[in-house]
Amino acid sequence: MTVQTTHETPTRPVATRRLLAFVAAVIGSIFPALAMAANPFTTGATGLSADTLAMLTPVAGIAVMVVGALALFGKIHWMWLIGVIVGIVLLFGSDQIVTWIRGLFGV
Repeated sequence: MTVQTTHETPTRPVATRRLLAFVAAVIGSIFPALAMAANPFTTGATGLSADTLAMLTPVAGIAVMVVGALALFGKIHWMWLIGVIVGIVLLFGSDQIVTWIRGLFGV
């Protein structure tokens, strides 16, 4: 094993870091659009949600048809069809449901 004989000093002194923080605060207050920029996670999650819903739309239609046919021929109970339809409504209407609840409570 080798022994480290020198102590590493920080690459930037404390004054430089404070100056950079001050400059960032000034820029954020002068240009509020930069300070309030969209979170990259939010935009990525929104895109992923839109892509997922676009792929699930035909699957949901097929699921309703298959479960409806099975319930019609007596292979499964009708509650399965109701459950599938309620699940699809919750999946595709989640944004509207959240907006409705937030408006209901004034948030």
